Amino acid sequence: MFDPDDFQLDDFDRVAEESRRAVRRLGEVMGELRAVKGTGEAAGGMIGAVVDGGGMVERVVLDPRAMRLDSDAIGQAVTEAVRAAQLDARRRNEELLRGAMGEERPSSFDPYDLDGVQAWLEEAARVMDDHR
Repeated sequence: MFDPDDFQLDDFDRVAEESRRAVRRLGEVMGELRAVKGTGEAAGGMIGAVVDGGGMVERVVLDPRAMRLDSDAIGQAVTEAVRAAQLDARRRNEELLRGAMGEERPSSFDPYDLDGVQAWLEEAARVMDDHR
């Protein structure tokens, strides 16, 4: 754990290098984050959904047997499948971020906000370049 009261000037280079490595790892994982797909099912697997890493719906699939359900049941099942897919995408994003940054990522990180993660990455790289 970082203790600012016990920080020595000699520690600066080590901390700067660790920060550069963390930013590089996060940069590498950005491509993986953009490729994340989340999947979910409902109605006993008759309805499925796929979302991208940002939680946007890419596809909803209905098994022909799902057409036997009434319209309310279909609507509820589609909603359930999409929500399950979004949770799956969020979990996958969080796993990638945790792998790249450990538990020390900013609490403001939203794993759905890939543009926000990219902006944070660019800002961190800029700040580190300014302090070289």
